Amino acid sequence: MSKIDWSKAPEGATHFGVENEFYFSAWYKVEGEQILAYTEDGSMWREATDSCVFPKVSSLSARPEQWSGEGLPPVGIVCEFAGFNPEETLPSDPMIGDRVTVIAHFKSGSIDVAAFTFFAPPEFEYLQVGQGAHGCFRPIRTPEQIEAEKREEEVKAMMALNPDENPNQALTKWLCEALYDAGYRKQEAS
Repeated sequence: MSKIDWSKAPEGATHFGVENEFYFSAWYKVEGEQILAYTEDGSMWREATDSCVFPKVSSLSARPEQWSGEGLPPVGIVCEFAGFNPEETLPSDPMIGDRVTVIAHFKSGSIDVAAFTFFAPPEFEYLQVGQGAHGCFRPIRTPEQIEAEKREEEVKAMMALNPDENPNQALTKWLCEALYDAGYRKQEAS
């Protein structure tokens, strides 16, 4: 089965129908007994009533459940790799922030573990399978979250330039944040 890119799903889509000899690939919204199909031109949902044209719900791929970041991610979800124990890391392991797809849950001794697929670093160039326990995964960050993390790191770096215990630490942080927000950045000497 090919991967479904749920980031391209129209708002409200709950299922995807993969093309086969009877149906075209399409997004669906299942609401109780009602099945709505997204029109090919991408403009609206329409009722899928003709059973010889529209698939049964059982043949559709359901949207993976949302994951809050607590516990193991559910099977089928795409999330970010958050890292292994640094002493146990191999060059072929995924990098922190790489996207992984969870394919199974199992027990390793008494620990709950998730098996996942990922594309190895460029020098290996193939799909691999790995395993990780709770803490090895995080939800995919939005561009806003990535920018906020970058801002926080930059502000900490600016504050580290003033190592003295400053009684006005809050003011120093505020000034550093204001400078960052105004576009000031450290320039590397050439």
